[in-house]
Amino acid sequence: MSIIPVDPKQFSKFIDNSKIFDMTRRFMRDYLTNWYSDDAETFVEDMRGDLTAVLKKYHFHNEFVSITKNFNFDPPMDTVSCTIHISDEDNDCCTRYTAVFDNHLNLIDIYTKG
Repeated sequence: MSIIPVDPKQFSKFIDNSKIFDMTRRFMRDYLTNWYSDDAETFVEDMRGDLTAVLKKYHFHNEFVSITKNFNFDPPMDTVSCTIHISDEDNDCCTRYTAVFDNHLNLIDIYTKG
């Protein structure tokens, strides 16, 4: 018996119906493009390739979706996080891109972690 108060079938259905990975990929592409435009040198250093190489040759793996009670807000807010793992041509991880959405799936934060 699961003690987590979320029905796994409903959660899977939510992921499919919301197309959250597709939405996150659109935001990720904008983020990568803006990062490259703002600071190409750091982008190439961190990602080990220029924007064209990253977008055309790298691998983008759906990693996870999670529901979180986020206590960084007052009052605490329910959020949904979606993470995509970005790896280079050799399948070495470059970074993980995470988009954080409110309970209406409005983007409220993004972050990357190498």
